[in-house]
Amino acid sequence: MNVLRIPGLVIVVALLAGALILDQTRAEPEELLQAVGRPGATVEVDEASTSTWFCAAATSQTDGLADSEVVLANTQLTTATAVISIYRGSSAPSTGGEVTELDLEIEPQSTTSLRLADLAPDAEIVSLAVEVDRGGVLVEKISSGPTGVARTACSTEANINWVTTAGSTVPGSRLQLVVFNPFPDEVTADIDFVSDIGVRAPEGLIGVHIPARSSRLIEIQDFVAAADSITTFVRARSGRVVVESIQSFDGSAVPLGLGVLSGAPTPAQAWTFAGVTPAAGPARLTVVNPSDVEVRINVEVYPAGAERFVEPFEVVLQGGQRDVVELESSGRLAEISSFSIVARSLDRDIDIVAGVEQRPAVAEPDPLAELVEEIEIDAPSTGFAASIGQAMPANHLFTTVDIPEGDERSALHIFNPADDTAVKVTARVAIDGASRDVELEVDPQRTIRVPLADLATGRYSLELTATSPIVATREITGLSSRSWAPLLPGFESASAEAN
Repeated sequence: MNVLRIPGLVIVVALLAGALILDQTRAEPEELLQAVGRPGATVEVDEASTSTWFCAAATSQTDGLADSEVVLANTQLTTATAVISIYRGSSAPSTGGEVTELDLEIEPQSTTSLRLADLAPDAEIVSLAVEVDRGGVLVEKISSGPTGVARTACSTEANINWVTTAGSTVPGSRLQLVVFNPFPDEVTADIDFVSDIGVRAPEGLIGVHIPARSSRLIEIQDFVAAADSITTFVRARSGRVVVESIQSFDGSAVPLGLGVLSGAPTPAQAWTFAGVTPAAGPARLTVVNPSDVEVRINVEVYPAGAERFVEPFEVVLQGGQRDVVELESSGRLAEISSFSIVARSLDRDIDIVAGVEQRPAVAEPDPLAELVEEIEIDAPSTGFAASIGQAMPANHLFTTVDIPEGDERSALHIFNPADDTAVKVTARVAIDGASRDVELEVDPQRTIRVPLADLATGRYSLELTATSPIVATREITGLSSRSWAPLLPGFESASAEAN
């Protein structure tokens, strides 16, 4: 593996020489770039519009890896109605299962939730499609299992191509991929991987059958063994699918952790990450070039405060290549406690995918600890966290929050990408049918950290309205778990804009 060192930042070329082009069974790059859809989930902001959400990866077993509850938040002043379709899936090919439907009302400025174990008991995989009759509603899920807790927004896109940036099959880890087909026609998909041990296009994952209205679970370690960093490519030969992965670390060789991760349904010109904090664990940025031509990518680092200017650097990727950038808290980034990142394609005709991943830091063992009974070695305080970025700054951003009183570690990070204008942000907290506003301000190219407990405690929805486009991240930290993900941009449909 070739390693090129830049002071404070390490670029790890994760492809072996001579293996830079992905297997030809995957979609031609032009097809990927022309795919219809948005790079990530969005919230329809027009109240008169409808929206559909897809939640692909969840379990509902007694000892399930990611047993989940789905949270629906209504930010509007009128009641919303959702039709929820529940699909069962498995690791074995099937003919498709029976779909169960239920209707649910969501009160104004309130949240409601459903336990998937109540909807589809003892299912290996449960997937949902949620159709909402008005805008201003978002759908997320909270997954829990023996290795931790994960919080993930569901998707608003189904597409023919997907890229997931984070994954590991090292000892003590388990990586599962879920391909969800909520539509009435069956889908055949090809799946391949790029990792630190090379390129894999397993024969067993060429032409994977996903029956209509069902999900297919794939154990990645059966095809990519002992890889520390895995990027996954999924292409549906016809039709559209939704892709998520479940990543867990059992604590035997690495600290405990759980993540339920959404893929990117389409690439974008730039991906932004607000409030990366290396003290929470080693952070790394993965950048992916899904095209078949060379692309130049600028990686820009913006310290949260005014510590100093960090010179951006360039990454050059050949077609089908990905790089992993280790973000060290030394050298160029020394004494910078938090920063935001923009990974930007410098070639206007070529889009990219990017994601950030953090794993808990492992403290060096104290050799005296075994000799002194009073000395206790602290367990890692945070778990695994990974997410694709926010593909475009926006004036409206949404998320849900669920934190207890006294939680001072969970926070909202807001980044202002403008280079000459401060931005004013109104944070609206909606809980139990009532709301209140908190006024914030962010200086140009700076990031502020707002403890979520200062806004409210318990479960609530959060809407940010800014005077100019911003990027924001919700970070929720428990005793042994951590979720870090961008807020969802508000989107106004063409029909709403015309009105």
